[in-house]
Amino acid sequence: MYSKKYIEHFSKPKNIGDIKDPDAYVEVINTEGGCFDTVSVFVKTKDGSIEDFKYKLKACSGTITVFSLLSELMIGKDVEEIDSITFEMMDSELGKLPEKKHHSLRLAGDAIEKIKEQLIKNQEQK
Repeated sequence: MYSKKYIEHFSKPKNIGDIKDPDAYVEVINTEGGCFDTVSVFVKTKDGSIEDFKYKLKACSGTITVFSLLSELMIGKDVEEIDSITFEMMDSELGKLPEKKHHSLRLAGDAIEKIKEQLIKNQEQK
């Protein structure tokens, strides 16, 4: 059984779309078997904080839900703070996902790491 929050994020996913001239762009693909979820993520920053987070995807319900939640969690955070968004935290927020949906949480974790790498690299180049 899925939580109310899971159903809300799946039924009305937040922040779907793209951003022109993003400060970070990453693509993550589930290669664990089963579904081959593909997510493109666009991030815009302002004064060191994530101002906007959008994504486009071809994915299962778990990944749609997780990236909707992730988009809300990322906005307003600076690069150092995004490490606070963990597998366990997102899983808890969504009411403990069944194991068959854990690949969605791992995919979000991959996206977080890639975004962080790009944002740090951008800061070093300035």
